Parts: sequence; structure tokens; C-alpha cells
Amino acid sequence: MKLPAIAACVAALLIVLAAPSWARPHATPTPVPTPAPVADPAITKIARQQFVQWQAGTVNRSLYAEQIVGKLSDDMITTTSQRLGQLGALTDTVYIGPWLNPDAPPSTRGYIYQMRCTQGNVYLWLAIDGQGKIAWLTFKNRLDVENVTPAPSATPPDTL
Repeated sequence: MKLPAIAACVAALLIVLAAPSWARPHATPTPVPTPAPVADPAITKIARQQFVQWQAGTVNRSLYAEQIVGKLSDDMITTTSQRLGQLGALTDTVYIGPWLNPDAPPSTRGYIYQMRCTQGNVYLWLAIDGQGKIAWLTFKNRLDVENVTPAPSATPPDTL
């Protein structure tokens, strides 16, 4: 009685093995990861220097475009310095990607960085005009998804 049961199992196994290859399920292909954007070391240096200057409350206005200099009041610098100071010392600067601003002149290039500090993180939005002057600089506690496609970050952003 065992022999017919074994023969039936062998026959069933042969049928399964002889099934056409199209009937077998295939693994879903793994998507190719999107490469992280590459930062320009010169721009990264500017971003780091500006963050530290703003944190210290000593902003060099000569680095800014004319249309921005008038908006850099002492009160604004002091208030921003106090808020950034709460984040603690800068530990890392992470390039997130380009900032695409349709209202900016074609020669202006925008960049977004995550500034990682001992007590939290903040995003620095920076634009450099065609003459190498800072045409825009702001700090945000989050990314605006309509303006940037963020690269993965090892740590989640903290808020101010």
C-alpha cells in the first residue's frame, strides 16, 4: 500500500517540475536606487560659514546681494541668532539638493542643506546669484515638498 502512495507523490512531483516556466512566479525586480545629489564643496563651505555666522549673530553683509542687504536688520539677525543658538554646536552639514525657484533670475542657483547640531537640526535654504553674492538665505524646520525632492537622511529633522 505504501508503494502506490509513493508512486503518486513522484508522479505529482514530476508534473510540477515539468510545468512550463511561464507558470512559475518570478521575483519582483529590485528598483535601482536614485543616487544622492552631489554637493559643490565651495557652496557647502558658504552654507556652513553662513550658518555659524548667523548662529553667532555676526553676519558679513558684504557677502549679500543688494536687494537682501536692506532686509538684514540688526533685530532680525539677533532674533535668528538666538533661535539658531538653541540648536547647539554644528556637527554636520548635509546637502539635500538643489532649490528650484521659478521666480529667481536664470543665473541664480539655489541649494538646500540640513544643518545638524547637537540639540537639533534645521534646513538652510541658500541662493547664490550670478555675481557670487547671496541672493537668498533662510532657515526652516521642515522641507517644502513642492520645492525639493529630499534625499534620505540618517536622522529625522528636529524642529526649532
